[in-house]
Amino acid sequence: MGTAPDARAHSVSPWFLAWLMVAPLALVLLVSKTGKVFLAFFYLGNTLDSSSPLAVLRWLWGFTSLRFALALLAAIVVQRWVFPRRRILIVPMAAAFMVALALASVLFKGSQTLIQTLSNWTIMAVEQGWMVMACIWNDAILVAMLVLVVGAFLQVRPAMAPGWRVRIVQTIVVLLCALVGIDYVYQLAMGQPTNTRVLVFAATNIKDMAPLVNAEVTPFRVIAVLAPILGSAVWAWYTRRLALLTVRRGWHPDASFCVSGMMAAAVFFPGLDVGFLEAERHTEGTIAALVKSMKPSPAEEIRARAQEDYVQSGQATWNSSNMQLTPTSVARKRNVVIVMMESVRAVSTTIHSPGIATTPFLKQLADKGMQVEDMNAVIPRTAAAWMAVLTGQYPVTNEGIAKWAEERTNGAPVIRGLPTALRELGYGTSYFSPTVREIFNDTELLQALGFDSIVTGKDLMRPGMKNANYFGLADDAMVDPIMEWTRAQMKAGRPFMTTIMTNVGHHDYTTPDSWEKVRFEGVNDPVLTSYYNCLLYIDGVIARLMQGYEELGVLDETVFVFLGDHGQIFGEHGLKQSFNAIYQEGIHVPAVIYAPGLITPNQRISGSRQQIDVLPTVVELLGYRIENARLPGKSLLSPADPNRRLYLSSSVDWTFLGVRQGRRKFIYSFDRNPMEVYDLETDPTETHALQNVDPRELASIRNDLLEWKVNAELAMYGVPGHAKSEHVRAGGP
Repeated sequence: MGTAPDARAHSVSPWFLAWLMVAPLALVLLVSKTGKVFLAFFYLGNTLDSSSPLAVLRWLWGFTSLRFALALLAAIVVQRWVFPRRRILIVPMAAAFMVALALASVLFKGSQTLIQTLSNWTIMAVEQGWMVMACIWNDAILVAMLVLVVGAFLQVRPAMAPGWRVRIVQTIVVLLCALVGIDYVYQLAMGQPTNTRVLVFAATNIKDMAPLVNAEVTPFRVIAVLAPILGSAVWAWYTRRLALLTVRRGWHPDASFCVSGMMAAAVFFPGLDVGFLEAERHTEGTIAALVKSMKPSPAEEIRARAQEDYVQSGQATWNSSNMQLTPTSVARKRNVVIVMMESVRAVSTTIHSPGIATTPFLKQLADKGMQVEDMNAVIPRTAAAWMAVLTGQYPVTNEGIAKWAEERTNGAPVIRGLPTALRELGYGTSYFSPTVREIFNDTELLQALGFDSIVTGKDLMRPGMKNANYFGLADDAMVDPIMEWTRAQMKAGRPFMTTIMTNVGHHDYTTPDSWEKVRFEGVNDPVLTSYYNCLLYIDGVIARLMQGYEELGVLDETVFVFLGDHGQIFGEHGLKQSFNAIYQEGIHVPAVIYAPGLITPNQRISGSRQQIDVLPTVVELLGYRIENARLPGKSLLSPADPNRRLYLSSSVDWTFLGVRQGRRKFIYSFDRNPMEVYDLETDPTETHALQNVDPRELASIRNDLLEWKVNAELAMYGVPGHAKSEHVRAGGP
């Protein structure tokens, strides 16, 4: 750059100077977006053994675009070393290398001719290149627009010294590079791009999120976060003399301005068509997506209308604050045991996949009782499952529960559920779980449900015990205490209601040290193997529980419900976690009801059902009816409604909503991306989104989802007499 006096003596184009300052961001965006596209293909089908370097290399070799790139690189190296003055040889040498690779492939495989092989490779390379270009298209437009803005900013005079303007731009570039790095690492860990809502939620709940973050920390991910920050900072330092340059005044177009203008003008053109869902999810610009997720909710008009209806009617669409159970002529005080299994997805159980021996005992119970073929969570979150199963109401997101907990301390009426209603009928009620950690507002929710006794890992901990995972103890630690509590109820002559929440099965899928891992045929992914072992362990704990109840002599006098709190995702749709996604792997859960004398053995319940249906089912089996409440669920013993809508939500507020009706499923990301529509009958794995769906239908679904969300939140407070509370007048949850 020369000495300082020389630097000051030169004038440069503001657009060229802007490109120099924005260059690190352009590079980081290119690398991160390309990496995301590769990740999308990497997890497609979930058949690759990622622990095998040879398998990864073989997979990479399948990208013909990389073969062309390697051939070109080899040609450049040879030219530089052997023919340094003949650059014209690079192209023919690269072509020769490609012919040699194709010939080796023909000799090795022998299925195609040389011409066919080269032709197929070329077509595939063009398609792959087009896909990458489509994914970085919007990022390139953003960089160009940023260059134009920065160039104009540098032209401003004399409000600020040129040096300070350069420093401001360089600082912003470093911060944006840091944001892109965080977004990419989140993609590595979770399999989906982050958004501002998720970042804010994580930042404001850092203590609760720390174990999950720690479990996902690897050296590469640390480097992936630090590299963009340090790299852009080093570039800013290396080009520090840019602040000494004189900016050429006047709006004279040069090559830098023309290139930027043409790239920015592409914003008025339609995006490039990918035609492949896994890559299409990454076509939106990284920074643009983060900014878009900051904007206010599109539901304000719907929220205002729902709140007005709420105030006028004096009650929400659903409410349970005055719920009572009234006996019918067949009422009988049978015991109730509800076992919610942590992170158990339907497709990984023996019930739904007989070839996978993960839950053989649960399969036996299903054969002796009732199996729900299509049970769905509402929100893939444990606390949401408690709310749906035990209160029969639609649950709300993590933020919604936090707001409800705060409102409850201010005198808002509590929701009533099965524990409270049965306790009033003379039942002893309890909740058992070996978890030690208390996250978000789970404790407040459990207390509000009205159990007589709540026993967690802190109560079960004894000297010498070890945690099974970062959430708490192994599940077998609670079996004997459950039996002791049950004996006490029997001695007191009380029927009992017990809710049991397992711990093993939660991320990061570790089993107790005493558990000897089992290998599952055809499963090469070590993470999936660990998960399957967790399911097999849970199945053994359930067997111990049922043996204990049998020894106490209450097996034939008890209604048992077994179901997953939510599912889990292992590479499907490129994802690794279910809490902020609503695809079937994270929503579809196993559900079994075992009630001797009340249910015909080997009964199958068809039709789409949801966790909110459990409470009315248990009430019906006990011979009671629900009064003074409006609940959205319906008994599993009644015929399925083919037109019923099953509503879904991710656990982080304002990220994803969904609905199923009939064979169709809609996933809405609050207008950040086009709505995804699937035909679950022909595409149960949600691989191919439907195209050309009527925009009027999509608009109707969007409004219905937003209205459902608002009404579900209002239902947390919704009872007659509470409609004029300060909370509602202030704008609701």
